Amino acid sequence: MTSWKFAMKKQILERILIKILYFFFFLFVIFPFLWGFRTSLAERFETALIPTRFTLMHYKILFARPEFLIYLKNSAVISLLTIFATLIIALLSGYALARLKFSGQKLSGLLLILPLLPPVAILVPLVSYFQKLGLYNSIGAIVVANVVFNLPLSVWMMRNFIRGCPVALEEAALIDGCSRISALFRIIVPAVGPGIVAVAVFVFINTWNNFLYAFALTSSQSLRVLPQGILSFLGNWGTYWGGLTAAGILVMIPPVIFFLIFQKWFIAGIFGQQLK
Repeated sequence: MTSWKFAMKKQILERILIKILYFFFFLFVIFPFLWGFRTSLAERFETALIPTRFTLMHYKILFARPEFLIYLKNSAVISLLTIFATLIIALLSGYALARLKFSGQKLSGLLLILPLLPPVAILVPLVSYFQKLGLYNSIGAIVVANVVFNLPLSVWMMRNFIRGCPVALEEAALIDGCSRISALFRIIVPAVGPGIVAVAVFVFINTWNNFLYAFALTSSQSLRVLPQGILSFLGNWGTYWGGLTAAGILVMIPPVIFFLIFQKWFIAGIFGQQLK
């Protein structure tokens, strides 16, 4: 009886300790976001944990700056073009790896190694390459760089999604006279719709938050993206924390909205489920 009570007390104590650890871990993760949100709504020199007065002044200052809207447009255009190009290439490449037989096919596993390389490792060759092609300091250079960065894992994901599709329907379409391309877009694409959405969400988040390629491949202020725009609040004589955190919050909003809209399809694609 005593041992049973001791075991029960030990189990209860373990549960309490685990919940305390979860709480502190959650607080450690979420606190920077809460503090940034608090700073973006506080007066400029407010130091209290809970501000005595909330204001939207920092957000108004952001939208009053014409360059901020330019950065927003550039980020949106680059993200959409990168998603479109990556999806087309990843879909065709993933289909070839999943359905066709050719020499060197087993080497496709090397695709998983490429994302492990630091982007800085290919940055100098990319800059030199785009300068020779006359694409340096252009939206196209940023889009191509982001496509190259996102493509390996996107192709790998798409290959796995297509492999999960039944071959019987595709073979029936080919027997009825469909070409490979026709069977791909009529049979495979609807079947892997959630997978396509999962890849699109993955590419959008990576591209929207990418700072390095836009910074290295452009020199004009009119081609900057939102992550670069945040740097403008860091000055030699001080940092405008209200504007900095407000810009950070605004940069976070589109990926969160994008994920929430396509959350069901994203989860279904990642876990290989079919939506009904």
